[in-house]
This record gives sequence, C-alpha cells and structure tokens, in this order.
Amino acid sequence: MTFVDDQNGLSLKNLLLVDDDVQLGSLMTQFFNPTEFCVTVATTGEEGIAILTEGQFSIIILDVMLPGIDGFEALRKIRAISDVPVLMLTTRGSTTDRVNGLESGADDYLPKPFQPEELQARVRTIVRRSHPRNGRMTFVSIGDLELDEQGRKVKCSGEEIELTGAEFVLLQLLVSKAGSVQPREALIQRVFERQPTLFDRSIDSLVSNLRRKLGAAPDGHDRIRSVRGVGYAYAIDSIKEEKR
Repeated sequence: MTFVDDQNGLSLKNLLLVDDDVQLGSLMTQFFNPTEFCVTVATTGEEGIAILTEGQFSIIILDVMLPGIDGFEALRKIRAISDVPVLMLTTRGSTTDRVNGLESGADDYLPKPFQPEELQARVRTIVRRSHPRNGRMTFVSIGDLELDEQGRKVKCSGEEIELTGAEFVLLQLLVSKAGSVQPREALIQRVFERQPTLFDRSIDSLVSNLRRKLGAAPDGHDRIRSVRGVGYAYAIDSIKEEKR
C-alpha cells in the first residue's frame, strides 16, 4: 500500500523484509529513508506470510536461507495470495538459486553480500516498474494477445494472465518490437536496469515463465522465439497468416 502525505506530497511505501539476520533487519530499517519506505521485518517465512495477509506492501525482500520453510517455499505461498513484487536475496555464486527464484515468481534477485546502496537501487527500480506511470491509457493488441500498459494487465485468447512486474516489462518490450530479435544483454539492461553478469540467465528464466503462462501461438509455435547466441523475438508469423 502507498500512503500519501497530503501536506508535502511525499509517498510512503511499505517494505517487508523477511530475513533471519536480525542485524541486517536493524540496518535496513535505519538505511531506508523513513520518509520513503516504512520497513517491517519478519525473521521466518511463516511470519512474513502472516504479516502479508494482514496488510499491503509495495515490495518484499525475501532471503532464500530461512529457518522453517525456505525462501522458495515462502515465495510460492506468497504468489498464491499476492502479486506483490519480490526481490530475493541469494548466496553469491548460486546460479541455481537465482534461476529458481525467477521461475518461482520473483521480480529480481541480489546476491549476498551486497552494498546497501545497490539494494536500495534495486528496490526503487522494482517498485517503479510495478506501478504504472500517470498518463493516457495505451492498449496493444497483437494476434490473440492484449496488453493494457497503463493497467499492467495482459489477456491471451480472452483470458487474463497474471504476470510479475519483470515478466510484464519483458513481454511489453518484445511485443513493441514484434518480429525483430532483441539482444539478451539489451533486454537485461531494460528489464532489470542493470548490466548483465557472466552466465546471467535472468532473461532466459523470464522467457520460460512467459511461454508457460501464455501458451503456444494460434499456429502452434512458440510465441517467443529464441535466436541462438543473440536473443529473443515475439513471433508474428501466425498473425501475418490470419491477415491474409
């Protein structure tokens, strides 16, 4: 939930940190600007989920290594009740953790240890892209796919599809350049607003999620096609056939 201070126009965003590192929780509470973020700390996945059901949050920072249920199980339970953006904290070098997080519905990940400034930048990026900018509504229709860019909604064959913020931005980028191949590195920079790292599979995981959620194109082929060593493209072959 975003609270608005009518006197000075500032918005206060609720942030839920789920991490059993008590010292980190204390540091994050102090680090995030109290006029921008209100930080609530939970030390277990179960506690975090209970807090989430009692309030509304702009973002959740979720650690993978938790007592009781781990971060992945907590994320699955969160996704069953909420589409709130989630930033996962993973162990450094654990590519599997990062991929699993994205495939389970996380919006981004950050390896430990990290600089507080980078965490703050990631949080602001995720919150910004998860809330539509003010302005006129823009609807995009391509084949049986419809995107409401202002409402951040997607329909496929008339059925509304639930996407994370990162998945929506990626689909929006691919559809806006339908038929042309978008380099993986450029997509990482646009979706996550950061430079790609070595063996970065974040975009591959999001593409896999989109293929699963959207299903095949009307012609039976993949909606999002991969070009080995280059990147991805939203296919328009079936759309051209329908127009003929």
